[in-house]
Amino acid sequence: MIKDRGTIKWTAMMLPEHVQSLKEIMLDEQKLKKPELDEQAIEEFELTICEAMEFHRTIIIEVFENGLFNTITGTVHYINHLKSQLILKDDQDYFHHIPFKNLVNVHQE
Repeated sequence: MIKDRGTIKWTAMMLPEHVQSLKEIMLDEQKLKKPELDEQAIEEFELTICEAMEFHRTIIIEVFENGLFNTITGTVHYINHLKSQLILKDDQDYFHHIPFKNLVNVHQE
């Protein structure tokens, strides 16, 4: 019977640079394209955000960042029109600065 180390003997041949590049390739394959929003959806987002800010309601925002979707729940703290971003305060009192161009979906909790 042949006594073999299996895959263990091949892992020593992988340089750290190779492992890192393989991880990056796998991450790139998981990335998605940003969906295109029509004007009606953008207007609904604006209305929902303004209502949430006025009545201090919690909203759920889906954000597109680096090819991945991220969901943030919190209350609207401020709308910065100069920088085109929304400042959202979450449950842990952390402020998220979200650019308008990254918004994908907005709805009330």
